[in-house]
Amino acid sequence: MTVFGLLKSLVLPPMSLILVVLVGLLLALRWRRLGWGISFAGAFIMLVLAMPVTGALLMAGLSADLPRTPPPNNLPAAVVILSAEARAVDSARTRFEPGPLTWERILAGAQIARSSRLPILVAGGAIRPNGPTLAGVMAANLSQILNLPPRWQEKVSRDTWENARYSADILKANGISSVYLVSHGWHLRRATIAFRYFGITVTAISVRPNPGPDFHLDDFIPSLSGWTASFYGLHEWIGGIYYAMRE
Repeated sequence: MTVFGLLKSLVLPPMSLILVVLVGLLLALRWRRLGWGISFAGAFIMLVLAMPVTGALLMAGLSADLPRTPPPNNLPAAVVILSAEARAVDSARTRFEPGPLTWERILAGAQIARSSRLPILVAGGAIRPNGPTLAGVMAANLSQILNLPPRWQEKVSRDTWENARYSADILKANGISSVYLVSHGWHLRRATIAFRYFGITVTAISVRPNPGPDFHLDDFIPSLSGWTASFYGLHEWIGGIYYAMRE
């Protein structure tokens, strides 16, 4: 894990909130009310973040106001599919396949590419040092399973910002300045900021759009899926703010 990755793990829940609870317990040894108050606050926030309604609200906010209509004066000329994750299929960890999130993006991108007859660019760097790339794994599955080989592969990026940077280099070298950008709705806000910074006009294609919660009773019962949604939501809101500051 890189230093940046370690810092990110410490800042994002649950680790940050666990640290808050532990600090509160330590403080309670000397300042009882203050310490217990801090611990209670940390535990309460963890409970709220585990509610599906919290994650759904965070996700819906991320998906709102994305550029979903192609600009008439600069129509998309390519489909860019952003990677998410991959998983090993052998014990030596030399062969990989797309993870569930990446597969959803591949399928959505393939559908857009077939209907629009536009070329595909897949983006994603090395899965592990000196190992295969996410772009390569995506390209192999697009070619072998969907019979839709991508025209370009961006293989050197380490994060969404670099996805945009190196994809823009490839696209501009081929005279392309407008694309359909395929990813999950909660990720597209941050990705759109990055691609716009590098001079690429984006039409967002959301995988599994997030319409928001229904506010049923189940939405307020803490669950693992609720916690997962809140984690992704917070990660993307913090990342989006950071990217906006870089513009």
